[in-house]
Amino acid sequence: MAITIRQALEEASSFLRSRGVPSARLEAELLLSFLLKRDRAYLYAHSDEKLPAELREAYAGLLERRAARVPLAYITGYKEFMGFPFKVQEGVLIPRPETEHLVEAVLEWVEERYPYAAHEEGAGLNFLDLGTGGGCIAVSLAHYLPRSRVTAVDRDENAVRLAAENARQIGVFERLDLHCGSYCSMLSPQGHRFQAVLSNPPYVESRQLHLLPPEVHKEPLSALDGGADGLDAYRQIFKEAPALIASPGLLAVETGAGMAGKVVSLGRGGGLAGSVTVKKDYAGIDRVVMFEL
Repeated sequence: MAITIRQALEEASSFLRSRGVPSARLEAELLLSFLLKRDRAYLYAHSDEKLPAELREAYAGLLERRAARVPLAYITGYKEFMGFPFKVQEGVLIPRPETEHLVEAVLEWVEERYPYAAHEEGAGLNFLDLGTGGGCIAVSLAHYLPRSRVTAVDRDENAVRLAAENARQIGVFERLDLHCGSYCSMLSPQGHRFQAVLSNPPYVESRQLHLLPPEVHKEPLSALDGGADGLDAYRQIFKEAPALIASPGLLAVETGAGMAGKVVSLGRGGGLAGSVTVKKDYAGIDRVVMFEL
């Protein structure tokens, strides 16, 4: 039995709401837009259009997955980041909007500290992204600094393959060096020098993992678990990364809410000299910590 787009959205919204899915109406619209390969405006402009039975059945399947709290990005297969649709897949962390602040902060730093490079489209600059996941940070940097080279590392082979796919899709694969391993372990200071090292490391305290939303529990918790105090990954990065950074250079990391002060203290205690800048996200949370070396 065919129903209209309006009726389908009303039923879908009610169904998702009954299963506790946040922003149920918006999610219903996004899923139907994905199914129809149309934008949300189309749904309203054609609200009286009939939805054939086969599409209604397909829509029901998508809604069931979302009701089971499978993240929307895993269902659609992509997530927008820095203006690009990045491919995502189950088993690899989904890019977060907050991480865009890390990329933007480094781009601003490049423009200030290497003005010649900004004018020459990033000529001669090398960057290192630790824990790249699907490559959103590395690929974005390579795009916005078109003559730079970016080395990206992740310990998960599936994540490295996905990062390569995204790099090819966005057209920067030739300037991306991908490695599978634990942070800096496979990089020699003699052979690698970077103007900036970036990371969005795991920073959720282990005891807090159970408090994360059900959708997040569908993602790899190893990419979120920062240990007892949330700082394990920072300890490793602060120990290993400085030897790889050129001068003047930058070590920039994303942090969780209420963690920036601890990250700054940890870096200082580990011998990171130079100036420190902390940048807030749009919610006013200290999100990015930048050590100039």
